[in-house]
Amino acid sequence: MEFEVDGQRAAGAGRLRGSAAGPAIVFVHGAAMDHTVWVYHTRYFAHNGRSVLALDLPAHGHSSGLPLPSIDAMASWLWRALDAAGIEQVALAGHSMGALVCLAAAAAQPARVARLVLLGAAFPMPVSDALLEAARAERAEARDMMVVWGHAAAAQYGANPVAGIHVVWSALRLLERAAPGLLYNDLQACNDYAGGVAAARAVTAPTTLICGGDDRMTPPAAARQFAASFAQANVAIIRGSGHIMMSERPEHTHRELVTALA
Repeated sequence: MEFEVDGQRAAGAGRLRGSAAGPAIVFVHGAAMDHTVWVYHTRYFAHNGRSVLALDLPAHGHSSGLPLPSIDAMASWLWRALDAAGIEQVALAGHSMGALVCLAAAAAQPARVARLVLLGAAFPMPVSDALLEAARAERAEARDMMVVWGHAAAAQYGANPVAGIHVVWSALRLLERAAPGLLYNDLQACNDYAGGVAAARAVTAPTTLICGGDDRMTPPAAARQFAASFAQANVAIIRGSGHIMMSERPEHTHRELVTALA
């Protein structure tokens, strides 16, 4: 699926239905990733009669343009993309950096957001100096750090309920596809974002934070603390999962998404 935003190509996957029941579900990926992290969930919701769109942010996946330097800039672009796609009411779901983007978007236009789901989210979302420096220098260690810190112990050995897919290597291949400078841009945007608490207080939609029980990047304690900033939010913990739960625990993540987006 492709359309134009700001004179550039915006791409993604999904199906938009004029007669869909409920608001359109919109998925936003994390740092240096793309819409393919949502394949399992996009197909399910589309098959079950919902309008659904998993977007590639600018310079990610098949979307053109330059990387956007801040979470607020990404959130503003997201609304322009949804306007271009003819989507008015939405249920937003984002992972990691994408969670911050969805949070900022929901705070900017709360009347248009019926549900908000933040996966692998906490605030603040600091990035270590070592990871930022490795990403800035385009060293392979940056991707290695991402996949080691981003997955629970079992995933490091290839454990995956989806036969034939190695969790860590799949994430590494996806990060390797990112354009030069993209990982650093995205990590710096997460590190710099300062508006999380104010944004949470501005959100009016029922909110769910989905967190991996073994997440070392946005641990459950941080997710629970952040949830207290929302008017109405609950936290769902996926036991045995690290930060990248969509591939580590796809069925568990899916069930939590279905509940949160119903």
